[in-house]
Amino acid sequence: MMKSMNQIFLGKLTGVLLLFTFILFHSAHAEASSNKLPIEDELDNYIQQTVDKLAIPGMSVAISHQGELVYSKVFGDDLNEETRFYIGSTTKTFTALAVMQLVEQGMINLDESVSTYLDDFTVSDQITVWHLLHHISGMTEFEYMSNLSPESQFNDLIEDMNSMSLTYEPGEYFSYFNPNYSLLGAIVERVSGQSYPEYIKEHIINPLGLEHTSVIGEVDTPGHLSFFGFSKKRMEPHLQYDLPAGFITSTSKDLVRFLEAVRMKEPVLGVSPEGIDLMMSSGNFYGMGLMIGEIAGRPAVHHGGSLPGYTSNAIMLLEDEYSMAFLINKNHMLNAFLFYPDLTNGVVSLITEQKPSSSVQYYWVYRLLIVLFAVTIIYNIIKISRMITRPKLITVRQRVTAALLNIAIPIAVIVLIPRVTGILFQRGMSWDLAFLLMPDLLMWLFIGLAIHFIMSIIHFGFLVKYYVNSREAIAMTKF
Repeated sequence: MMKSMNQIFLGKLTGVLLLFTFILFHSAHAEASSNKLPIEDELDNYIQQTVDKLAIPGMSVAISHQGELVYSKVFGDDLNEETRFYIGSTTKTFTALAVMQLVEQGMINLDESVSTYLDDFTVSDQITVWHLLHHISGMTEFEYMSNLSPESQFNDLIEDMNSMSLTYEPGEYFSYFNPNYSLLGAIVERVSGQSYPEYIKEHIINPLGLEHTSVIGEVDTPGHLSFFGFSKKRMEPHLQYDLPAGFITSTSKDLVRFLEAVRMKEPVLGVSPEGIDLMMSSGNFYGMGLMIGEIAGRPAVHHGGSLPGYTSNAIMLLEDEYSMAFLINKNHMLNAFLFYPDLTNGVVSLITEQKPSSSVQYYWVYRLLIVLFAVTIIYNIIKISRMITRPKLITVRQRVTAALLNIAIPIAVIVLIPRVTGILFQRGMSWDLAFLLMPDLLMWLFIGLAIHFIMSIIHFGFLVKYYVNSREAIAMTKF
């Protein structure tokens, strides 16, 4: 009887345990399913099409919703979710957060002059910390382009900058200027007593558990330049003096974790909700290390990054409660201003239940560039050949006009391009950087300018020949 009772008890206990196990398994499975995007396959296809069309060597994408990671994928060979990329100017968000931590500790005053914290900075006493954070310092790349070595430190940068002049009065105009944030990094060092890398690691990276984020140039995949769409490897130099403006390395998962902490105003950040709100507010479109606007019609706070061989984009959709990060180990001016924003709009459209445009609409531009490049060379070789072998019967005045015009056009283009670039991008650009960001376009441009010079020389050659022949004819007449 006792044995029978024990068997019944064990049977019931086993049944309860099985039921409990089933409930736990079902709950865990349901939780795992809820952490997966319902449009994951569609998103995979959309991103893969972009990777294929633009011949992107490597791309890492992570998306989080309401604090939970719902998507994390890498595209390309020799990559995994722990592969670190340079994040470029997305670094500025880290720097702005570090400044705000020190502001709330009473160690930095946003309205205080930069020279209060950096007594060796003599460009202007009117530039404040607030001006640096919002890129309204009045300093621009029209007056200063750094040629410092990668090993140069903040002190070297400050000394080099002290010879520059202001383009605008502080607070007058927005002009994106990387040294603004390098100076903020120097202020973090002077005020905290720690080096910038030590401070960021101790007060942001470690508290947030960003295990694969580095401030010492640790990168796991090479960058790539784009030449008519084809990829060329480039080892990105780690500029120590420019670290706070653009040289942190990270993964898309770590970036999303960082963004979610900012979006959800987590106490671990060491900044109050009011401080985070201040970072996300602006009189124009640039807050403190964050841009405010819309992506695919949705309110967004974001910051992108662009180095010659890398591109990043870190986005928070505040109303939709999403954060996402894109890291790409390839860059080109066309990519940065056409293709990658198109990709971002498409992904945001998909996750917010909108219909995306066809993936990367303008990729055919690269093919068109190759055709135009070839046509330019062939057409002008034929034209120059005919100019030499079958010169037209034109007047001396026409030849002089053509010769001068073909000199004036290249000179005007070389002079005007930096100014036009400044108007379009609200910043200056060195020829060296322009060549890294668009080598194919500059090659096409310089070949076109060289053709003008050649045509000018040919016209001057005919003028000299005409002059010599005229002198000989006059001499023969006198004889």
